[in-house]
Amino acid sequence: MPAILAAEPDAVLLIVGGGPYEQDLRRLATATGVAGSVRFTGSVPWSELPAHYGAGDVFAMPCRTRRGGLDVEGLGIVYLEASATGLPVVAGDSGGAPDAVLDGETGWVVPGDSPTPTADRITTLLADKELRHRMGERGREWVEQKWRWDLLAEHLKKLL
Repeated sequence: MPAILAAEPDAVLLIVGGGPYEQDLRRLATATGVAGSVRFTGSVPWSELPAHYGAGDVFAMPCRTRRGGLDVEGLGIVYLEASATGLPVVAGDSGGAPDAVLDGETGWVVPGDSPTPTADRITTLLADKELRHRMGERGREWVEQKWRWDLLAEHLKKLL
Protein backbone atom coordinates (compact mmCIF):
# COMPACT_ATOMS: atom_id res chain seq x y z
CA MET A 1 0.00 0.00 0.00
CA PRO A 2 2.83 2.49 0.59
CA ALA A 3 3.97 1.99 -3.02
CA ILE A 4 0.43 2.38 -4.33
CA LEU A 5 -0.07 5.59 -2.35
CA ALA A 6 3.24 6.96 -3.65
CA ALA A 7 1.82 6.67 -7.19
CA GLU A 8 -1.87 7.28 -6.40
CA PRO A 9 -2.11 9.38 -3.21
CA ASP A 10 -5.93 9.29 -3.14
CA ALA A 11 -6.15 5.48 -3.32
CA VAL A 12 -8.10 3.72 -0.57
CA LEU A 13 -7.83 0.03 0.27
CA LEU A 14 -11.13 -1.57 1.25
CA ILE A 15 -10.61 -4.85 3.09
CA VAL A 16 -13.91 -6.71 3.03
CA GLY A 17 -14.54 -9.47 5.56
CA GLY A 18 -13.25 -10.44 8.93
CA GLY A 19 -11.03 -13.29 9.89
CA PRO A 20 -8.10 -14.25 12.06
CA TYR A 21 -5.69 -11.76 10.44
CA GLU A 22 -7.78 -8.61 10.79
CA GLN A 23 -5.96 -7.33 13.88
CA ASP A 24 -2.57 -8.11 12.31
CA LEU A 25 -3.59 -6.18 9.20
CA ARG A 26 -4.76 -3.22 11.28
CA ARG A 27 -1.40 -3.17 13.10
CA LEU A 28 0.46 -3.45 9.79
CA ALA A 29 -1.50 -0.55 8.31
CA THR A 30 -0.60 1.58 11.31
CA ALA A 31 3.06 0.50 11.33
CA THR A 32 3.49 1.30 7.63
CA GLY A 33 1.75 4.66 7.91
CA VAL A 34 -1.16 3.84 5.62
CA ALA A 35 -3.94 3.37 8.20
CA GLY A 36 -5.67 6.56 7.00
CA SER A 37 -6.09 5.00 3.55
CA VAL A 38 -7.35 1.59 4.66
CA ARG A 39 -10.95 0.73 5.53
CA PHE A 40 -11.99 -2.52 7.21
CA THR A 41 -15.60 -3.67 6.84
CA GLY A 42 -15.54 -6.70 9.10
CA SER A 43 -17.87 -9.54 8.14
CA VAL A 44 -20.31 -8.70 5.36
CA PRO A 45 -23.49 -10.62 4.50
CA TRP A 46 -23.34 -12.36 1.12
CA SER A 47 -26.25 -10.23 -0.11
CA GLU A 48 -24.18 -7.06 0.42
CA LEU A 49 -21.07 -8.21 -1.45
CA PRO A 50 -22.13 -6.78 -4.84
CA ALA A 51 -22.26 -3.30 -3.32
CA HIS A 52 -18.75 -3.74 -1.96
CA TYR A 53 -17.44 -4.86 -5.34
CA GLY A 54 -19.23 -1.86 -6.82
CA ALA A 55 -17.32 0.49 -4.52
CA GLY A 56 -14.01 -0.44 -6.12
CA ASP A 57 -12.05 0.31 -9.26
CA VAL A 58 -9.81 -2.77 -8.99
CA PHE A 59 -10.13 -6.07 -7.14
CA ALA A 60 -6.87 -7.44 -5.75
CA MET A 61 -6.22 -10.53 -3.70
CA PRO A 62 -2.57 -11.49 -4.19
CA CYS A 63 -2.88 -14.89 -2.54
CA ARG A 64 0.24 -16.95 -2.00
CA THR A 65 1.10 -20.55 -1.34
CA ARG A 66 2.12 -21.18 2.25
CA ARG A 67 3.22 -23.94 4.61
CA GLY A 68 5.52 -25.68 2.15
CA GLY A 69 2.82 -25.96 -0.51
CA LEU A 70 0.15 -27.39 1.78
CA ASP A 71 -1.88 -24.15 1.95
CA VAL A 72 -2.95 -23.00 -1.51
CA GLU A 73 -5.83 -20.99 -2.90
CA GLY A 74 -8.64 -23.02 -4.42
CA LEU A 75 -10.32 -21.84 -7.59
CA GLY A 76 -10.72 -18.33 -6.25
CA ILE A 77 -14.38 -17.66 -6.90
CA VAL A 78 -13.91 -14.11 -5.56
CA TYR A 79 -11.99 -13.27 -8.74
CA LEU A 80 -14.91 -14.48 -10.83
CA GLU A 81 -17.36 -12.52 -8.67
CA ALA A 82 -15.27 -9.39 -9.15
CA SER A 83 -15.04 -10.00 -12.89
CA ALA A 84 -18.80 -10.51 -13.06
CA THR A 85 -19.24 -7.01 -11.61
CA GLY A 86 -16.92 -5.53 -14.23
CA LEU A 87 -13.78 -5.09 -12.13
CA PRO A 88 -10.31 -5.92 -13.39
CA VAL A 89 -8.58 -8.33 -11.03
CA VAL A 90 -5.08 -8.82 -9.66
CA ALA A 91 -4.69 -12.38 -8.43
CA GLY A 92 -1.90 -14.23 -6.68
CA ASP A 93 -0.29 -17.21 -8.35
CA SER A 94 -1.36 -19.77 -5.75
CA GLY A 95 -3.22 -22.98 -6.56
CA GLY A 96 -6.28 -22.50 -8.74
CA ALA A 97 -6.43 -18.70 -8.51
CA PRO A 98 -4.78 -18.23 -11.93
CA ASP A 99 -7.56 -20.34 -13.46
CA ALA A 100 -10.03 -17.60 -12.52
CA VAL A 101 -8.14 -14.90 -14.46
CA LEU A 102 -7.32 -14.50 -18.12
CA ASP A 103 -3.87 -13.02 -17.55
CA GLY A 104 -3.55 -9.78 -19.49
CA GLU A 105 -7.24 -9.80 -20.49
CA THR A 106 -9.42 -9.78 -17.35
CA GLY A 107 -6.60 -8.75 -15.05
CA TRP A 108 -3.19 -10.06 -14.06
CA VAL A 109 -1.67 -12.89 -12.09
CA VAL A 110 1.22 -11.81 -9.85
CA PRO A 111 3.62 -13.60 -7.53
CA GLY A 112 1.64 -13.60 -4.31
CA ASP A 113 4.72 -13.39 -2.14
CA SER A 114 6.12 -10.25 -3.79
CA PRO A 115 4.49 -6.87 -3.09
CA THR A 116 6.25 -4.95 -5.89
CA PRO A 117 4.56 -6.62 -8.89
CA THR A 118 1.22 -6.42 -7.09
CA ALA A 119 1.62 -2.69 -6.44
CA ASP A 120 2.82 -2.14 -10.03
CA ARG A 121 -0.24 -3.84 -11.54
CA ILE A 122 -2.66 -2.06 -9.21
CA THR A 123 -1.15 1.37 -9.89
CA THR A 124 -1.17 0.67 -13.62
CA LEU A 125 -4.90 -0.05 -13.42
CA LEU A 126 -5.66 2.91 -11.16
CA ALA A 127 -3.85 5.26 -13.56
CA ASP A 128 -5.62 4.02 -16.71
CA LYS A 129 -9.40 4.23 -16.72
CA GLU A 130 -9.67 2.81 -20.25
CA LEU A 131 -7.58 -0.23 -19.33
CA ARG A 132 -9.71 -0.82 -16.22
CA HIS A 133 -12.84 -0.58 -18.33
CA ARG A 134 -11.51 -2.90 -21.06
CA MET A 135 -10.34 -5.56 -18.59
CA GLY A 136 -13.51 -5.26 -16.55
CA GLU A 137 -15.72 -5.68 -19.60
CA ARG A 138 -13.69 -8.65 -20.82
CA GLY A 139 -14.02 -10.22 -17.37
CA ARG A 140 -17.78 -9.76 -17.37
CA GLU A 141 -18.00 -11.34 -20.86
CA TRP A 142 -15.79 -14.28 -19.86
CA VAL A 143 -17.83 -15.05 -16.74
CA GLU A 144 -21.02 -14.91 -18.79
CA GLN A 145 -19.56 -17.17 -21.50
CA LYS A 146 -17.78 -19.77 -19.35
CA TRP A 147 -18.62 -19.54 -15.65
CA ARG A 148 -22.40 -19.28 -15.33
CA TRP A 149 -23.92 -21.81 -12.94
CA ASP A 150 -26.19 -23.27 -15.62
CA LEU A 151 -23.20 -23.93 -17.90
CA LEU A 152 -21.19 -25.48 -15.10
CA ALA A 153 -24.14 -27.67 -14.06
CA GLU A 154 -24.56 -28.88 -17.65
CA HIS A 155 -20.85 -29.65 -17.88
CA LEU A 156 -21.01 -31.64 -14.62
CA LYS A 157 -24.11 -33.47 -15.86
CA LYS A 158 -22.20 -34.56 -18.98
CA LEU A 159 -19.26 -35.70 -16.89
CA LEU A 160 -21.51 -37.76 -14.65
